[in-house]
Amino acid sequence: MILKSFSNLVIVLVLLNLYLKNYGVEGGISKEEDMELDKKLKILNKPPVKSIKTTLGNTYDCINIYKQPAFDHPLLRNHKIQMKPNVIQGKEIDGPTSSMVSSVIRFKIDGCPSGTVPIRRTTKEDLVNAKRVSNQIVHRHYVSAQPVAEKLYYGGRASISVATPIVGPNQLSTGQIWIQNGPAEELNSIEFGWAVYPNLFGDNATHVFGLWTADGFKETGCYNMLCPGFIQIHPTYTFGEHLIGGTYGGEQFTFDFSVHRDPKSGNWWFINGVENTNIGYWPKELFTHLENDASVISYGGIAGGDIGDSFPPMGHEHLPISDPKYTTCITDMKVSEKHGIFLDFDTSKVQLTRNAKASCYDLIFYGKDTMYGIMMFFGGPGGNCT
Repeated sequence: MILKSFSNLVIVLVLLNLYLKNYGVEGGISKEEDMELDKKLKILNKPPVKSIKTTLGNTYDCINIYKQPAFDHPLLRNHKIQMKPNVIQGKEIDGPTSSMVSSVIRFKIDGCPSGTVPIRRTTKEDLVNAKRVSNQIVHRHYVSAQPVAEKLYYGGRASISVATPIVGPNQLSTGQIWIQNGPAEELNSIEFGWAVYPNLFGDNATHVFGLWTADGFKETGCYNMLCPGFIQIHPTYTFGEHLIGGTYGGEQFTFDFSVHRDPKSGNWWFINGVENTNIGYWPKELFTHLENDASVISYGGIAGGDIGDSFPPMGHEHLPISDPKYTTCITDMKVSEKHGIFLDFDTSKVQLTRNAKASCYDLIFYGKDTMYGIMMFFGGPGGNCT
């Protein structure tokens, strides 16, 4: 079943979407709520050793790696930090590369002292967005390709070409991978990839994101590090990392995304970039159904917006064709087996799904290419999609 009964999760996912419309940070909240937000900010924003402001205007605090917000999670009070994964699967490229697979331009957070990690400073507006979303019905359309070999999975990886679709202030557009297990009402899910998401990142640029839940988004989980859970390891790269996308009909850039379950620790490691950058991990203690394995791995994109409004474009803003210069693509799609080794999956057993009109978004599953491995194309202009 694609995305583990995704259609039943639309309303539930609202609880984690960081949309806010017609609400200001100070407007519409009581004094008690404001005080509660201040308490949460003190928990999330640890005293920094140093602070760094990016060219996009975001502030990252350099936090002692052993005092980061993750350890405030009640399930992680006695967690022993893992500094690197036990298994790293390198990327093998057979044959010459083309402009389609040029390395994407990425911006790291430079300058954190040794022993600290960069964590984006959470603002009151971020928390108000997360708290108030239940007042705003948000809908997400998606396209995805899902292997259906009826087996257990231990991770997924792919190279996703990076785009910068134009979205409104209450919209988002992504290229991503889903890793899931469990029934809808108690779904364990990890999503990761790139996103253009103004209400999450504060701008219209493309950024690296992660999202998790352990109970179908009822009480647990969040984007990036807006709640205790994810443990940051890398000293320069982190969630929110800014990526430069390719241009429609011009040069294209791809970025590697990977999450796999460490066969020894059971933690779910997030690794990105062709150089296999170990960003950090979601500890196994956070999960129930994902504690041991996953039943669903999916690849594709999401476009979200307010019900009643026009929906934003996905990818390069055009319906897909089998040409990487004109369509966002996902290449080298693989799944991990129990020991952390990434392998090809059976391309004859893939479920293709879109939950919007074909004139809005669509996908083409190409199969296996001799140079780029298993690949697909996706995207669309958006619009009136319901």
